Amino acid sequence: MAERGRHDDSENAGFERDSDLVRAYERGTSIGELAERTGLSYTWMRRRLINAGAELRPRPVAKACPVPIEQLADEYRAGASILQLAKTHGLYYKRVRELLLDHEVPLRPSTRAIPET
Repeated sequence: MAERGRHDDSENAGFERDSDLVRAYERGTSIGELAERTGLSYTWMRRRLINAGAELRPRPVAKACPVPIEQLADEYRAGASILQLAKTHGLYYKRVRELLLDHEVPLRPSTRAIPET
């Protein structure tokens, strides 16, 4: 098997041409699965599909937040950090931050990079 990320077509996992890759993708095989089967990186496989004329499926829409955004905003305004909110509610830090910004909550300066004394 070719090393992941290498652009060697010597091992193509049964795909004779890029059109075979497009057909597999159009039948529902994910870019990640195609990349794994051919030994290519996800990015390289995506580029190959685009160059071969594949119409890529849209990325999944973010799921609705399991916590009301107003609750997150209230907890943040009461002093909880973004990281605490993420851990408490099982969300990613970036997602909590985006939700707060979308809700126009002014963010406090980050204290993550300030060394403790």
